Amino acid sequence: MIAVQTVEIYASAAEGDGRAALGVVIRDSDGQTLRVVGRIARPAPPVVVAYRAVLHGVWTAKRLGARRIRVFTEHPEVVAQLTGDAEVSADLIGLYLQTKAMLNAYRWSSVELITREQNAAAIQAAAEALVRGHAAAVSEEDELDFLPLWLSAERVAEPAGHH
Repeated sequence: MIAVQTVEIYASAAEGDGRAALGVVIRDSDGQTLRVVGRIARPAPPVVVAYRAVLHGVWTAKRLGARRIRVFTEHPEVVAQLTGDAEVSADLIGLYLQTKAMLNAYRWSSVELITREQNAAAIQAAAEALVRGHAAAVSEEDELDFLPLWLSAERVAEPAGHH
């Protein structure tokens, strides 16, 4: 674990050929890149994949030992909902609550809207995951499913210890 106090999380989503991917870049307060993640995600509406990207970034930063985070994304719907400026639709309430719970696990957190140009590194990580294709889809998707609180009904019903 890298002991860092404050990190910036850049999160994005990409779609193509019926597939979806998320991209996350985590930087320390000096701008040094700590992690770059590009993952294939289950096909879903763009806002769902954008939430998954934010959630993955927030979880990864916690694993790095961060205590304060600034989350940046170019998805205005996600930012508006997480900052309390927009209603959350019923189909997003689970991801919204999971993300809010993880944000609340920090001493301080913020979620901010940035332009696509400012989020180029996260967008590129997501795009590269799409290019890499289906080869990594199953194992990486399974890993994302095991983020805290991100459990499907089938996974909850599995016996303990069965992964």
